[in-house]
Amino acid sequence: MNLFKEPIHYNDPLLRIQVRCFNSMEICQHGWHVHPQVEIIAVRSGRMEIHMPAEVCHLRAGDVLILGSCQPHLDLRRQNEVVDYVVLQLEPEAFFDSNMLPYLYLFQEAMLPSVKLNTLFKENSELRQQFYSTVIELQQEHQQRQRGYELAMNYLVKKCIFLLLRHDNMGLLGPSRSINDSNLKSVFDYVEAHLSDKITAQQACHLVNFSYTYFLKYFKQIMGISFTDYVIHRRIKYAERLLLTEDLSIAQIAEQVGLPNISHFYKLFKRLHQCSPKSFKDTMIARTHETTALGPMITTE
Repeated sequence: MNLFKEPIHYNDPLLRIQVRCFNSMEICQHGWHVHPQVEIIAVRSGRMEIHMPAEVCHLRAGDVLILGSCQPHLDLRRQNEVVDYVVLQLEPEAFFDSNMLPYLYLFQEAMLPSVKLNTLFKENSELRQQFYSTVIELQQEHQQRQRGYELAMNYLVKKCIFLLLRHDNMGLLGPSRSINDSNLKSVFDYVEAHLSDKITAQQACHLVNFSYTYFLKYFKQIMGISFTDYVIHRRIKYAERLLLTEDLSIAQIAEQVGLPNISHFYKLFKRLHQCSPKSFKDTMIARTHETTALGPMITTE
């Protein structure tokens, strides 16, 4: 099987989500394709098929489907039939606040392939309807882009996560884990307090009295990401705040977030945002000026 690696481009570097609408007979131009983002499809009218290596899903108006990270798939339609549908492609972990950390591991592909969550839609029409309505509302917020639409989209992604958790009567997602019970709160506090300094897994091990090997395994099991990736994520989030609130050079910000090697800082920042720190800052400032000067903005897809 030849897989096309579909590039995903975010319109807003702070919102790790791409929102697109399709209303034509030409659905899939890439054949079998894949991308690291989770994909959510909501069909507004018409019928379509989503093919996966081990399954074919038949969708019609009002249906939703979740495709997990790096899930090969193919979109098909009936000949000469127009299908109107919405596609969200996002990184769920980018929408997890600190108070949501106990649930992060539940949404890792290694724990549960996201495609299995579609069983909940089949078994619960109320969940399917609420999830569908939330996706459509999110698309409308993205299209209209009225003041505060970023907050609305962030909230609606979280609502999607909430709906899956609240309506998981099959126990697919399992119980959440308490951060306090997992002994990791002291580690999180340590990381936040030392983002400008050198942070080591060895020091984190001492905080919880774990061996080095066990700590790394335990952290990955609880959080769904490695300790190193977690620290990088927190450093880049700190850099975002500094870029938007402080009059500092890129080199100064890199130093302040504990990544003094500026080329390494650029590489890590671009890995998360697909743009340079300067482009990120310029985009955010331009959008702020545009919103302030023009008020509510309406755009068309």
